[in-house]
Amino acid sequence: MAVLFDTQSPFNFSQYQYMVVFNTSGSGITPSTDTLQTNWAGYSTALIALGNGISSYAEPVQFTRTINPHQPPIWQRLGTTPQIFSYNLNNNGTGTEFSILAKLSIFTYNPSPSPSPSSSPSTVWKFNAFTTQATNGGQWQFYDSMGAGGPVDPQYNCCSPTLCMTEPFDNTYYAQDTQISDPSAEIVTVEIANNPASPSPCP
Repeated sequence: MAVLFDTQSPFNFSQYQYMVVFNTSGSGITPSTDTLQTNWAGYSTALIALGNGISSYAEPVQFTRTINPHQPPIWQRLGTTPQIFSYNLNNNGTGTEFSILAKLSIFTYNPSPSPSPSSSPSTVWKFNAFTTQATNGGQWQFYDSMGAGGPVDPQYNCCSPTLCMTEPFDNTYYAQDTQISDPSAEIVTVEIANNPASPSPCP
């Protein structure tokens, strides 16, 4: 799959992390900024671009629940190689778009004894994109999302578009809030493309 993430102004990795979070469980729940009320419902895996203001990198992670469902999940970094995961910081030449290419096989990692997400992800995914300040196992601060309220509205048109991961597609999704105070935090679009080796219809 390919993910292209665009912001209004060049990325600011000294302040923010940029992530596309997928719900691969098949529950149909869209990941939201309303994490305390939903106990992180819909947070299965993510593609995250982060850095220190001088350099940046991207990583795929799986969210592992703790014993306390109200606590933020732990980031389980997924092992990759350049053949199955690549990151381009400046995809459009203006510093406002990064791209990630990833094999779907990286999302099947399931460290024991974590029961979630399943080692056999659903073929129907939901997603959301966020600008955050987040740490592994720490507190999260949201600055934008795909929803109309940006960082405060948990809804993304109620539910995000459905991604059928056994079918080919290439779709661009537009963020609904264009009033974020910092344009480096403002998500403009997220493009997601999928090209399965053996396409088949979703159930």
